[in-house]
Amino acid sequence: MKNYKYIDHTADLGIEVHAKTIEELFINIGIAIFETQVSGHFLSQKELNIKIVSESLEELFIDWCRELLYHFSVHSFIPQEYDISIEKFSLSACLSGDKLDAKRHKIKTEIKNATYHNLKVNKINDLYKAMIIFDV
Repeated sequence: MKNYKYIDHTADLGIEVHAKTIEELFINIGIAIFETQVSGHFLSQKELNIKIVSESLEELFIDWCRELLYHFSVHSFIPQEYDISIEKFSLSACLSGDKLDAKRHKIKTEIKNATYHNLKVNKINDLYKAMIIFDV
């Protein structure tokens, strides 16, 4: 079962993710971003370490999405495994993944950037939820 769903949004892409922990929430948006963009056979042969400090949880969430999109756009990095720790508004991640390879991967939809439009990150009872709109 997927931990995300698409939200109808004119000309852009909306994604809503949910999880039991804040770390899972950030992992689930990463999975959603790359399952939306790329299909194929993936390997975990490269590593990437990311550290982000932000002003709020919403800022951290959007900064995380933008960091993932940056590494895909500039370095062709596609994460497959996520090891994330979050404390307050600080994130440390060790990712392993693959490099985009035209022989094994197909681009489905290009996500250009994460936006602040309708951005929400909250905890309702025992479930974390986030909604974000991406420019495509």
